[in-house]
Amino acid sequence: MAEKTKFERWLNSLTPDQRKAFDASVEFGDQEYMGEVQRKLPPERRFGGEFGLPSAIGYGKGTNEDRAQIRSYTTGGRGLPSILGAYTKSMRGLGRPDEKFDPERRSALVETPVIQFMGTPPDKTARGGKGVSVFQPVGDNEAERAYASKEGFMRSGKRYTQPKTVAHELTHRGLDSPAFLDFLEETGRNRGRPLSPSLEHGYIDSAEDSNVEYDELLRYDRNAGDFRNLKGKQKEYRNLIGEFREWLTPEKQEKYGVRLPVPAAEPVDPSMLDRLIDFIQGN
Repeated sequence: MAEKTKFERWLNSLTPDQRKAFDASVEFGDQEYMGEVQRKLPPERRFGGEFGLPSAIGYGKGTNEDRAQIRSYTTGGRGLPSILGAYTKSMRGLGRPDEKFDPERRSALVETPVIQFMGTPPDKTARGGKGVSVFQPVGDNEAERAYASKEGFMRSGKRYTQPKTVAHELTHRGLDSPAFLDFLEETGRNRGRPLSPSLEHGYIDSAEDSNVEYDELLRYDRNAGDFRNLKGKQKEYRNLIGEFREWLTPEKQEKYGVRLPVPAAEPVDPSMLDRLIDFIQGN
């Protein structure tokens, strides 16, 4: 049996009441973290937004034990890594439901030499449909500062931000959930098979611009064929999410332990928010 880490020994030393308090603080921290992520996303990408349902399913609800385990890693201040986020699909999501997932299988992320996981060492059981990993920009270099900003970091013609990476990986987990995979099988969508990685990324990328059909800047920035493909993918993805939402009846929500998120509100006018904060602070 492997020797326990210092952190594991410390956890085992806690009394039942202390462990409950620790678990509650972790839960609260997770909620605060996800609340900040959601606030920084455009409305259509939030849990209750037009394209947010898969990421909401991927995150889980309440204190459900199926809640996604989001593991953070850094490069020790050496800039952005080649992999900004990762999710390891379940065997069923890979189209191989009869095979057993091997937790010893090394991922591309683990093979990346500059990666340093924050906190406790990565839990191998938090793979194969259970956990996601995301890069945390804690360095003071220009690339990491840009990635942490609202505007994000441009790479290969695409704009990346840390909240979008979190939403991206949670979406992969949602599209790998038992509820979504059963939906595909029961309805015959995608011939009843799990979505391929290329199709999933095509759908997720198409949701970057919620109004792609009327975005004139995007229209002129891309060639005609690419624009048509993007518009078509977004329409497919919108329809797919709509059908999945209708399929998730209250009975099915209870069966799978999922909850439909409330519609996302439009972002508050910053000037109004500033006035509210000033009022609360007595300024």
